Amino acid sequence: MTDPSFPFAQEAATFYSNAEVGVTIHDPATGKLCYANEWAETLTGYGSETLRNLDLTELNPDSVSSTTFIEQLQAAADGEPQQLEWRLKRPSGEIIWIEMRLSALALGGDTYTLALIRDISEYKMDLRHLRLLNRIVSHNFRNKLQIVQGSSRQLTGDNNAAILDRMRRAIADLVDLTNWVNALTSLSRGQKDTKINVCTLLTNRLEKYRTEYPEINWELDCENVYIEADTPIQRAFDELIDNAVRHNEHEDLDITVSASENMADQQIDIQIIDTGTPIPDIEIQPLMDGYEPDPLEHEENIGLWEVQTIINSHQGILTLKENSSELKIIEVTLPLADPK
Repeated sequence: MTDPSFPFAQEAATFYSNAEVGVTIHDPATGKLCYANEWAETLTGYGSETLRNLDLTELNPDSVSSTTFIEQLQAAADGEPQQLEWRLKRPSGEIIWIEMRLSALALGGDTYTLALIRDISEYKMDLRHLRLLNRIVSHNFRNKLQIVQGSSRQLTGDNNAAILDRMRRAIADLVDLTNWVNALTSLSRGQKDTKINVCTLLTNRLEKYRTEYPEINWELDCENVYIEADTPIQRAFDELIDNAVRHNEHEDLDITVSASENMADQQIDIQIIDTGTPIPDIEIQPLMDGYEPDPLEHEENIGLWEVQTIINSHQGILTLKENSSELKIIEVTLPLADPK
């Protein structure tokens, strides 16, 4: 795929058309795409005409701005090779991680920027799983075990009941953490080829909570849409609904779960909406500031970290749409399942 005005189309095709890596050539001043090989088209999922007329940063949900991208293209053209990672949205709604390595390319007296592109989604998810597991083992497990150890030393005939209760709660938390570790490790096993009816899934989850918390005003609005997913996806929605239940007063609390099909983007948008108090800044960091939890700075609760990991592993996005004193809206965007 080549811009018709690009004078070196034949030379580029000779060198890069059969390369087993995505190759694009850019005008460093504007970011305009001059050439892309077939591998780049396959990687992005966009046809030649569409890709040529797109600003590549339009394909990235929240990773790289157009200004930053052009600055890096210019730096590479000036002799300073660049490397960047960003998330890219395919026409199917699927979100993947890509790596771009930028370098200068001299052609006919002009300097362009050459980009080598590869899919690093599997690497990024493996890295995230490793870091989350490290956090769970080094921080959460250790804290609970210290509670059990410290409490056991305080056992006397006078206060055994309270201490044993504290130990039981800590052990129950350890069991929950173990279950989460098992779920986390299962995320990287094989293809997520089970088609799940989102409306059925959400209806079942909401009925569970409606029965347990009848004092809350519950509402469900969903369409019969299918996604490809595995078992941990249920845990993600349980965690989001549970957060709304646990962190708010139940009197006059409204919780709405909605799911609507977005055919234009080949995705489903799922929202968990409640009228409770805002989520604290430390809790929403995985939705605002990046993708990796810092065990030295964050609280023990890893709820939104694990939800984001599950959603990302399904090529989806987790975002905080609103976080005010009147309304909280968390949105999960997932690609639609192939109808075939």
